[in-house]
Amino acid sequence: MLAGMSTETPRHTPSYTIVPVAERQAYWIGGQRQAVIASAAETGKRYALSHSTIAVGGGAAEHHHSREAEAFYVISGRIRFSLEGREVILNKGDFLHAEPGLKYSFEVLPPETCEVLILYAPGGLERFIAEAGIAAADGEARSIAEAQQVFDAAPAYGVNYTASKK
Repeated sequence: MLAGMSTETPRHTPSYTIVPVAERQAYWIGGQRQAVIASAAETGKRYALSHSTIAVGGGAAEHHHSREAEAFYVISGRIRFSLEGREVILNKGDFLHAEPGLKYSFEVLPPETCEVLILYAPGGLERFIAEAGIAAADGEARSIAEAQQVFDAAPAYGVNYTASKK
């Protein structure tokens, strides 16, 4: 990571941050491969950004975040969200912003894998990804059956699943 230090802020927040792709850590979490692009440490805790690759049928069970707003930008594929019972399909180029407290779930629709940029604000939820996820090498695939550790770690990060898979 390359960071320019600003002398104007007492927190010593970098005035810019560059994270080379080779320095990104990827994790398998609940059937998704998430590569953390920028963490709270690199953005003055303002946000975290990840790149998620999700296979057809993969997604997230109904849950809500008590602390973070979450935003999704679809790079490729199609993804269906259920937002407190309302169904919405996002296609390539579509964007969704979800406020803290909103109950939602999502699932990738055929015919192709979905790639999504996910922004968490404020930052910090990437620590949940690192704790609950399994470190992933490029091209490595994991089973969604390993998702139980996601449910186990979630409450400490203010993520509340409607029903766990136990």
